Amino acid sequence: MSITHTWKINSLEYADKDGLASVVNQVNWVCVSDDGAGHVWNNNGSVRLADPDPDTFSAYDKLTEADVFAWLGDEFKAATEAVNVAVIQKLIDAETASAGVGVPW
Repeated sequence: MSITHTWKINSLEYADKDGLASVVNQVNWVCVSDDGAGHVWNNNGSVRLADPDPDTFSAYDKLTEADVFAWLGDEFKAATEAVNVAVIQKLIDAETASAGVGVPW
């Protein structure tokens, strides 16, 4: 089963903190997974971020989507995609499961 995962950052929450302006403290995301055969699963949520290191802080208006995805990390994204794959597999299994009513004779 080949599944395509499409990630998007829906919004960033930010506030001034410790002398830094517009510090992002939460990432709101969505991951849409599609097997190309009509089974699609949307998974969305939020990740709270730790306080930034003032020495490596990037200004809000200089951030790119790639920067924010890097904050989420590959392990987080892989785990989310694995959940989506499992849900899609359950959808497929439910369609192909046999069910019925009767007697075996």
